Amino acid sequence: MLSAITSLANLGTIVAFVKVKSLREKPSNLLILSLAVVDFFQGLIVIPYNMSNFVFGRWIFGEVGCKLYVAMGYQTVVIGLYTLCLISLDRLLLVKLPYPTYMKHVQRKPRILLVIIACWVVSFLPVCIDLVFWDKAKSLSDVAARINFDYECLAPTRWIPEISSAFLLMFLFTPVFLVAVFSLTFLYALHLRLKKMRRVGIEDVNLSNSTEQGRRIPNDQEEQSKNRYLKPAMTLGALVAAMCISILPYVSYVVVIYLCPTCLNPQLVYCFVILGYCNALFDAVLYGITESKLRRFYASCLKRLTNRW
Repeated sequence: MLSAITSLANLGTIVAFVKVKSLREKPSNLLILSLAVVDFFQGLIVIPYNMSNFVFGRWIFGEVGCKLYVAMGYQTVVIGLYTLCLISLDRLLLVKLPYPTYMKHVQRKPRILLVIIACWVVSFLPVCIDLVFWDKAKSLSDVAARINFDYECLAPTRWIPEISSAFLLMFLFTPVFLVAVFSLTFLYALHLRLKKMRRVGIEDVNLSNSTEQGRRIPNDQEEQSKNRYLKPAMTLGALVAAMCISILPYVSYVVVIYLCPTCLNPQLVYCFVILGYCNALFDAVLYGITESKLRRFYASCLKRLTNRW
């Protein structure tokens, strides 16, 4: 059920980008599309593999299936986290740079596409290391050599301390840290930007009071300027909230295990992993709530369906 809902929710986002031209007008929205594609594959392929452990109580896909799961699972997680980094960096540049400069140098489709491709290529690095050193790791670690792939799915390279530590640092802690830094800096810069806009607005009103008898005239341009920053802030807030709910518990537990190896509980690990993959569903739901164009698309689809019935 979780797999089906996650896949359908993200498929709806992908279809919306194909059907609604206005969603594609802003090049940085391609980052959202990339995230939706990653989350779709998580729901379609990765989550069913994980849920089988709960249903059957063991791994049933053998070593070949384990390799596929490790490849798809780690890759989608890495792409998702670094894509969220790019989204938070894009929002930060939006409020830090003058808007014309941001549109001219940041909002360029070829540049955004290049960044997305680079993100996907980098995500293949841990997968390649896992698959290349899969058999080699068994000879380097007695624990890895005793893995029974008819019962459990564990990448042998995870039992090599140097590789495991490097993976956690580069592909888990680093993107989570960058998202936190970019998001907090964005919120502070947004506060300063809105404060400056309010101050300029008050000065404009004071100048107009001499001719308008103290009555403020609504300024559509001022509202558009605010929405230019507030709407992206809502989107980023929703995506970061999804990460905090789903990814941070797993990250925190990894830190606990590192400090206290005897605290390892396999069942608890599986629970945190499943919660982490729920991030794919949270992304689609929260983005649908915060993006008005996506809400209108879903409303029109629902209206057409009800009319047919």
